[in-house]
Amino acid sequence: MLLGAFIAYQDFKTRLISLWLIIAFGIVNIGQYLVTHSGFQLLENSIFCLCYFLFSYGVILLFYYVKNKKFEKIIDVKIGWGDLLIFLLIGFCIEPIHLIYFFTAGFIFSALFYILFLRKKQNVPLAGLLVIFYLVYIVYTNINFFY
Repeated sequence: MLLGAFIAYQDFKTRLISLWLIIAFGIVNIGQYLVTHSGFQLLENSIFCLCYFLFSYGVILLFYYVKNKKFEKIIDVKIGWGDLLIFLLIGFCIEPIHLIYFFTAGFIFSALFYILFLRKKQNVPLAGLLVIFYLVYIVYTNINFFY
């Protein structure tokens, strides 16, 4: 949880997240998932997550093509590499149906946060917002696990 808080802080403060912090978050997140689930479940989640994001990337690419009549560079212009790594590291540790709900709700939450609080800023701290949303998700699922 502490690593997630540092990622959110860096993303909100400077929009630059330390690669070492992302790697540490990934190791802890995947390690925790392997302790409570199987390696096969992690592999299944990873494959689904990659397919989900390839589909999402295709939809975004198509959207910008229809909008601007040309293919635009999305990665590193519209969305950063840190955001993508965080998406994958979170997505690998969420079951497929929950992944769809989580990211749909997370993106809506991020859009609303931007509309309500960050209008004057050009960039949305998407990784930071998703990490916060993920930490809430982890707490919620662990509370439900005990009941």
